[in-house]
Formats: sequence, structure tokens, C-alpha cells
Amino acid sequence: MPESVAIDPGSPVTAPPTRGRASRLFLVVIASLAGAAGGYVGGQWATRPLVAELATRPPVIIIDIARAMRGVPSDQMGVTIARQRDLARQLADGGVLVLDAAAVIEAPAALFLHPRGTP
Repeated sequence: MPESVAIDPGSPVTAPPTRGRASRLFLVVIASLAGAAGGYVGGQWATRPLVAELATRPPVIIIDIARAMRGVPSDQMGVTIARQRDLARQLADGGVLVLDAAAVIEAPAALFLHPRGTP
């Protein structure tokens, strides 16, 4: 039969040492931070040529002048064309490449600038 051990109620209770567990947790945290930092820096380095090339290309907008002319009375056509040209000039002054829809074979719908009141 094992001997009974008497515990003194006044003695402090100490936790078992956790140094090994804490150092492993610290190592995991440091490794995770280093991996995240390396991934961020690597991603920035890898996309640098793409960002530089996109910076040299102007944004593009396509204006459909023929659609803008639909339903316009013949005496107002000159005013409508002048308004479309002024709009194109303002966009070009802002750094946008403006194309007429008649000169475009195919383009995403998001690039088209439609006149007010047309779908």
C-alpha cells in the first residue's frame, strides 16, 4: 500500500514550468510574422513590372457619337457634335484616350460612355 503524503495547507502552490511551451509559441509567432512579411515583400517585388507598365497606359473611354445623334433634329446636329467633341477634348486633357465607337471593333461594355437618356 502506498504511503500517504501530507500536504501543508500553508505552502504555496506553484504551476509546473511552461518554458518549453512558451518558447515554442514564441517561435511560431515569429515564424508567422516573418513569413507574412516575406510574402508581402515578394508580392510587391513580383508585381512591380506590371504596375510600371500599367502606369504608362492611359485609361480608355469610347464615345458613341452615332448613338448620341439618334433622334436629334437636323438643326441641332451641329450643336450635339460640338458638345461631343468638347466632352472628348475635356477627357483627353485629363489624360484619357477617347475613341469613337465606329472605330472600335470590340470592347468591354464598361468602356463605353453613353449619352444621357440612352441605355
